[in-house]
Amino acid sequence: MLPNFVLIGFMGCGKSTVGRRLAALTGHRFLDTDDAIVEARNLSIPEIFSQLGEDGFRDLEQQVVEDLVGVAGIVLSSGGGAILREPNRAALKKIGIVVWLDADPDTLFERATRTGRRPLLNTPNPRETFDSLLSSRRHIYESLADVRFDSSRTEQDDVARKVLEEVMRFRSRRG
Repeated sequence: MLPNFVLIGFMGCGKSTVGRRLAALTGHRFLDTDDAIVEARNLSIPEIFSQLGEDGFRDLEQQVVEDLVGVAGIVLSSGGGAILREPNRAALKKIGIVVWLDADPDTLFERATRTGRRPLLNTPNPRETFDSLLSSRRHIYESLADVRFDSSRTEQDDVARKVLEEVMRFRSRRG
């Protein structure tokens, strides 16, 4: 049986898109922590941030992650900041093999700002905020990941296939 896949990475790295394609390849169910929060609260992410603040959002995110420990047959796309809390990091490791989708900062920024729906970037200088957040999180992604994949110059379908290959190699090395 295939393991669970836990996709981590900064906003714009392609977790949701790659996750859906990976789920299609593996037959696993695709889950997105942000989608689960939106569905549970019946509010958009920006609305949740506006009403509850980032800490309130992170509380909801932590509950979603903790509820997935022990669930089999999933590809999980975690929010970019889910890794900020130690309980989430521990839970993500229990859920499955952790794959860090990375990309160069310019690519991440371009992708992250396409929709204008990133509450953390609603600042006077979005690029400065983006760079600061990315810099503060990179070491956490690196320390948590079982596998890292750079998606900067790769089509999302190819990323999903290559992630599957890398995870299977990792799993065979791990025994």
